[in-house]
Amino acid sequence: MLILGVDAGGTSSRAALFTVDGAPAGRGHAPGANPVTLGMDQACAHLTAAVQEAGAVSLPHVSAVVLGLAGNPGACRALAARVLSPLLPHGPPVRVVGDTVTAFAAGTAAPSGTVLISGTGAIAAKITDHEQTATSDGYGWLLGDEGSGFWLGHAAARATVQTLAALAALAAGGPDSPENTGSPESGGSGGDGRLVALVVRHLLPEGAGEDPVARLAAAVHARPPLALAELAPLVSRAAEAGDPVAQALVTEAAARLASTAARVHEPGLPIVLAGGVLTSEGPVRRAVEDLLADAVTAGDAAGGAAWLAARELLPEADAQGLHATFTKRPDRPSHRTSRAALP
Repeated sequence: MLILGVDAGGTSSRAALFTVDGAPAGRGHAPGANPVTLGMDQACAHLTAAVQEAGAVSLPHVSAVVLGLAGNPGACRALAARVLSPLLPHGPPVRVVGDTVTAFAAGTAAPSGTVLISGTGAIAAKITDHEQTATSDGYGWLLGDEGSGFWLGHAAARATVQTLAALAALAAGGPDSPENTGSPESGGSGGDGRLVALVVRHLLPEGAGEDPVARLAAAVHARPPLALAELAPLVSRAAEAGDPVAQALVTEAAARLASTAARVHEPGLPIVLAGGVLTSEGPVRRAVEDLLADAVTAGDAAGGAAWLAARELLPEADAQGLHATFTKRPDRPSHRTSRAALP
């Protein structure tokens, strides 16, 4: 008896095939499958690729399916039907939930609590009996997603262009401050310059040229807005190296994320940290853990979806006992618990 779990957001889609007792039977990965942001055709192609990679030959033997999808619920249900109807023409009923539900299930076997997700975007959701019942933020890069990868990248790009502009102004003022007129590494208003240097090298790999401000601005505007999320790891890298600007951005991002979670969190229930920014070891996750009480880091979200599917077939005690088996990350041995109090 096989179980299929899928977790698909705007950036990536992951499918996991398990036996009912939690033994891995196949995994698949593809780009994002949010039908609202990517369009139905592209989302369908990506989700199909992930599911087929997980085990196309084994799909006829699947007994339960849960898909956690990001996007409008109606569009997500239509996407699931379009993808799975041809792959499982005589298969079991397919349960479609929000990706917040599968992310929460990836971190705890508890039925209710809060999940805080920071990836490209950011959202917190209240989960009640494995259903999403309230949300905070998740408004997209134009209106919210505070503390997300996009937020960090956007802040890093702004800090970089402002520092470069300040250096250019100093250089135009004369030769009396040569220490401030060289490369971005010289500092100026950009802390110790490490973040600025990393951003410049990422966006202008061929060099800053004679007008780095104009070139950097042009490079940012030539890319899709959400590509700024690629700069988020540079913030973490610079913060770890001691750059005060990067450290301030990390502190601010953590505070915004904790505030987002607090708006929907019910004291005494678990908090799960999910999304690439918060499941990756680094300063942002540590800063959030310092602000949130008893938060746990999510494991494999596709495994969390599969565990939700297995719950339909197993006695509750057996399902509880198998939770860690389903949600263990292939590249990470365990979840980590934080220390301090929720603001």
